[in-house]
Order: sequence, then structure tokens, then C-alpha cells
Amino acid sequence: MNDIKTWVIELRREFHKFPEPGGEEKRTAARVEEVLGSLGIETRRMAGTGVVGLLRGERPGKTIGLRADMDALQQNEQTGLPFASERPGLMHACGHDTHTAMLLGAARTLAGERDTLAGNVVFLFQPAEELAQGAKAMVEAGALQGVDAVFGLHVFTTLPNGEVMPAGSVAVFPGPVAAGADMFRVTVKGEGGHGAMPHLAADTVFPAALMLVGLKGIVTAELNARDPVVLSVGQVHGGTRFNIIADETWFDGSVRYFRPEVSGLVREKMTRIVQGTADAHRVSAELLYDVMVPPTINDGALARLAEQVARQEVGEIALIAHDPIMGSEDFSFFASRVPGAFVALGAGNSAKGAVYPNHHPQFAVDEDALEVGVRLHVGFARAFLARP
Repeated sequence: MNDIKTWVIELRREFHKFPEPGGEEKRTAARVEEVLGSLGIETRRMAGTGVVGLLRGERPGKTIGLRADMDALQQNEQTGLPFASERPGLMHACGHDTHTAMLLGAARTLAGERDTLAGNVVFLFQPAEELAQGAKAMVEAGALQGVDAVFGLHVFTTLPNGEVMPAGSVAVFPGPVAAGADMFRVTVKGEGGHGAMPHLAADTVFPAALMLVGLKGIVTAELNARDPVVLSVGQVHGGTRFNIIADETWFDGSVRYFRPEVSGLVREKMTRIVQGTADAHRVSAELLYDVMVPPTINDGALARLAEQVARQEVGEIALIAHDPIMGSEDFSFFASRVPGAFVALGAGNSAKGAVYPNHHPQFAVDEDALEVGVRLHVGFARAFLARP
């Protein structure tokens, strides 16, 4: 495994130096194909820059999917690492470079065991996770055809409470692990005029402001208090000058939730508040509401299997508690089609400076965690294919 560990770290550093944004992972995808091909694993392109590898076991059985995302974030790196991004404005600040390298490490290990495998392993290297588009596109293109279950993991340097998540620690549990994410935009249209004569115009800023207050009140006054929901407004735009009544104002934001039913409830209540406020203030309003990513929900049986694998691979002491996160993960598109298990892998280490959260310009990982990630992928594949 030491040989694999060094190899995976070298691959990870290569991916880290040459980050690519969602949908443009051409170099990364080509490198993935090259590695898989050298291992005798069949590959095919899917969803543009997505790569699917198929390892056929010697004996018949089920098929397990193992997933990694490949895209980087559009931000400047500030880590000072010797293998820091060589592409200004792009950085692997969410660990997708480690995900890709770890899955290739698992592919190398499992390829050496194909004569003992009863079933197949499908390696899912997906693009555009940060755009919440890659997994959906791969599913629609048929990436899960014949797959019975899917497994994925994500590195984290910090826990939801801000504490460091130690490298090699593992968190896995049944039920929701990451929130669904919806996006909305409200456009209010009225009639412009002079700021001194509002009675001759139909102001849009004031009703938009009332809508904002009303929408924020949905969470506190109109939903079950036991349902974790976050409604955030990200931007507000209206008007062109201080003494001109704005004829149009718009704002947009996001909604995060764990229960899929909450999405429809929020949309229904938003529609009522937006239309009612517009009618009361002589303006028109349009609500655009888009379900971007469903919640990521672990299958109970697979989560328990993943926990057993973690115990075997890293020991009881490495299993830690980890609350579901209100961030979103498009692994949900895979897990909503076939049973899935998604695991959090610790990669933090205060002594090595791996203390900054995902999406931070100084995000760095303790690379000792990569060996654990490989073992988790391999262990899960072995355990799933060995089940009756």
C-alpha cells in the first residue's frame, strides 16, 4: 500500500497544479483515461468530460459504482505549496483533486484483484460538481446502467462546528448527509417616475423589500420547526439613480433543506407571498424557482456496510460524529437513482496547516488521508460484491 500511497499523492499533486473548471476538465479527463487504460480498464466518455471506467470481475455478480468529481473552483490559490495551481483564477479548493487521485488508486488496487471479484466495478469520474450539473448529466447519459449501488466520499478539513476533522477520520450515517439546494429569482416590475412624485409611478423597490421580509419569515413562521431549512438572499438589484423611482427590481437566493417535500412547500408559500405583495402595491411580479440538487440521502443498509468497512480499515477510534451539512453535493443524483452511501473523510491537521475549510483560498489537506480514501473505496467494493 505504501507504493500506492506515493503514487496517489503524486497524481493528486499533478491534478492540483493544473485545475480545470466545471465542464472543461479536458486535461484531467485525458489523464484519467490514460491511467485506467494502463490498468486494462475499459473507458468511455460521457457528459462531455466525464469518464466511466468498467472493471469486469472474473465471476458474475453485482455491479458497484465508485464516484469521484474532477472540477476545480474559480478562485486564486494562496497556499504557497510547491505544487500550487499554475493557472491563475483556478484552484482545487474543495479536494476534488484528492477524490480523483484516490479513485484511481482504488482502480489500480482492484484491477490487480479482478480474478477474485464476483461482479463488476464502475468508476465514475464526473465533471462539473461545483456547477451541480455533472452527476445529473452522467445519469441522463446512462452512467448508472447496470449499476446496483454507488459509493462516494468527500474530504473535509473541518467539521460543521469549525473544529479540525483529523486526517483519516471517517463519518458515515444513514439518512440525509447533505442538503438539497434550490435557486430562486423574483423580478418586480412597475412604472418609473420622479422621486418627488411617487403617486404618478409604481415603485418596485418598496414591494421588493416587503417580499424579502415575507420570504425570510417562511422559515420561522410557516414551516415545521423540526425541519432544518436555510433561505438566503444573495443579491438585490433595482433602480438607476437616487431620484428616479425604479421600474424594475429583482433579487435572488437559495433554499437548503433535508426533506425533499420541503422544496414544494417553500415554492408554494413563496408564490403566495410574492403575488400577494405585488397585488397590494400595483406592480407585477414573477417568481422563477429551480430545484438544482436534491438532498443527498444515504441508504440505511449501505451506510451500515460503509461503517463496517471503515471499522475494518481505520479502526473504531477513527469513526467520529459528523452532523449533516447544509451545503449540497450532486452525488445526490446518483444516490436518488440507485442506493448510495456517501462518506466524509477527514483530511485536517493543525501541525501541517490543513485547518482551512473547503472553498478557502488557503485550503490544504493532510495527504496521509489519501491512503485511507483508497482503502475505503476498495473495502466498500469488496464488501458489496461479496454480499449474497
